[in-house]
Amino acid sequence: MPWKDDLERFQKDAIWRQMQEYKREKNALETKVNQMSKTTMQLNDHLRIIDAWYNQLIDEIKILIGPSGESQERPSFKSSLLFDDAEKFEKHLKSRSDDIREIISRCASNAPKVPPEVSELQSQLSKKLAEEKATITELEKALSEKQQLEESLEEASFRYMVAEKKLDRARSVTVAKLEKQYIFGAQRPGGDSASSQREETATPNGATPVAERTPESEEALHRVSAISEKQKEQLQKLEAENASLLGQITEMNIKRSKLTDDDYAHTDLFKQLRSQYEDVVKRINHLEATNVQLREEATKLRSERTAYRNQIDEETQNVIAEKEAQLMRAETDLARIRNARDELLADQQMRKAAQEQEKTASLKVQELTDAAKAQIASLESEVERLRLQLDNARDNQPEVDEIPVEELRVKYRNLERQYSMLNTELTSMQTACRKYSSLASQKVSDYSALEEKVARLTAEKSKADQKYFAAMKSKEARDMEVRTLRMQNSKSSDIVSQLKESEAATRSLLSNMEKQVSETREALNTMTQKHNAAQQQLTESSIMMDGLRGQITELKNLSVSKDTALANASSACRQAETEVEGLKATLADTKKSLENWKNKSLGNSSSEYEMLRTLALCTVCRRNFKNTAIKTCGHVFCRDCVEERLTSRSRKCPNCNRSFGNNDYMHITL
Repeated sequence: MPWKDDLERFQKDAIWRQMQEYKREKNALETKVNQMSKTTMQLNDHLRIIDAWYNQLIDEIKILIGPSGESQERPSFKSSLLFDDAEKFEKHLKSRSDDIREIISRCASNAPKVPPEVSELQSQLSKKLAEEKATITELEKALSEKQQLEESLEEASFRYMVAEKKLDRARSVTVAKLEKQYIFGAQRPGGDSASSQREETATPNGATPVAERTPESEEALHRVSAISEKQKEQLQKLEAENASLLGQITEMNIKRSKLTDDDYAHTDLFKQLRSQYEDVVKRINHLEATNVQLREEATKLRSERTAYRNQIDEETQNVIAEKEAQLMRAETDLARIRNARDELLADQQMRKAAQEQEKTASLKVQELTDAAKAQIASLESEVERLRLQLDNARDNQPEVDEIPVEELRVKYRNLERQYSMLNTELTSMQTACRKYSSLASQKVSDYSALEEKVARLTAEKSKADQKYFAAMKSKEARDMEVRTLRMQNSKSSDIVSQLKESEAATRSLLSNMEKQVSETREALNTMTQKHNAAQQQLTESSIMMDGLRGQITELKNLSVSKDTALANASSACRQAETEVEGLKATLADTKKSLENWKNKSLGNSSSEYEMLRTLALCTVCRRNFKNTAIKTCGHVFCRDCVEERLTSRSRKCPNCNRSFGNNDYMHITL
């Protein structure tokens, strides 16, 4: 069978490519395993730390909550640690769910009673928190997968670059030419025998082969025509280039024979040196002018700084002394006013107390006079009564001769007793009247003295009030002066602080100016050094010009040799281009012959081709070729069918119904 060797070679090539793919995947998987081992070690350490922290947290919460009461009712608060919808979290936290639920339920039992709306909101909040945590974990997982995919993308891009380099090498004309020479050199005897056989079979019955147009002659004809066309194009290009080069050579010969100062002036080196020299001269002049100006400004600023500093110091000292004197005067006036105020207040209190005593004394005297008047009125009424009794007794008194002696004696005794009693009463009344009169006169004199004293005190009080009001006015004025002085003091302190800030700013400005002066001096020194170096370079450049002229002659000779080498290279390039055109023509002819042979082979062995094609087609869709293998079972399908099963979530092999995941399939090459 003619296609058996090709099929075997094709299978071996496919097996070799698949083995290389396996090798690359093995290297990638080894790197992934190393990375995953490192990450698992870190994650194990992290999980151990989290376990210790979790146990410590549970113990601290138990200590804070206190001993557990078994009789307490568990609240219906749904914790966010349940994760009913997240299977992975539920599996991961299943060993810890009892402790967590117990602690959360005890915390919820210690909480106050809440209405059902709040409990419902809490349950919804816990659900949302659980969903949020689940999404966060999924996001972290997706980010980690993204990082892994980026790493695999980098590896794939690296492999792509390597493959692209290999492809460029395979597409290289020189490499293909060498390989073709090697292949043709190895297969030349077989090729001659095959051509001789073709010639023998093509000329039966003694017919002449010259009369027929064989494929070799057509191929040679195409090759010769392509080479001739390419040579014509190259000749036209060479003629145009030769004409332009001849014109340039004549111009260069004319210029070289008559070089002037302008030609030298138009050279790049002369222009560069001249521009550098002019730049250096301008910089030196500018720096000298700025240096002189900065020195004058520095001396002026120093003198102004000293004068301004002295003026500010004198003004601040004068202002401070004046403000201190005003403040001392205000403090002495304030102390004097306070003393006078205290004295006036004490005198006022004493006068008020004396006035109160005088008022009480006058009230008592008034009461005493009222009592005396009442007693005098009662005594006068009693005297009148007695006088009336005496008059009645005189009128009713019988004659003395008619009254008996005993009765007269009795009357006499009664009258004498009454007389004695009246005498004693009159004496006591006389003494009482004397006492009353003396006391009344004394009280009257005291009252007059008190009135005089009250009048004097009222006058003194009015004077004291006037003094007090005057003192208050002076106090208010002093307060206003103190306020103004304080405001002036604050303003003066602000002015002093501003002056200090301005002085600091001027000092910083002066320091900056001094730094600038020093920098300009350094720049001037560097520029002088650069000027000297430029002069030295100018002399060196003049020396170099002489050397460069010699180098120009050498370079001219070298350019002549290079031109010859370039001409040789261009001729070789033209020959290579002609060979390339011929090879292109032969390649087109070989492609045509290959298509013819393919058609012939398909016409002879269509059943075998159909059988091989059915073996290579996917058993599910019968539309695409097999290029994807499932790792779990080893069956091979097309990539579209495998991805369709993954998207439809029917992740089972169509042949053996064995389940597979997103990472359980790989690309293969048949």
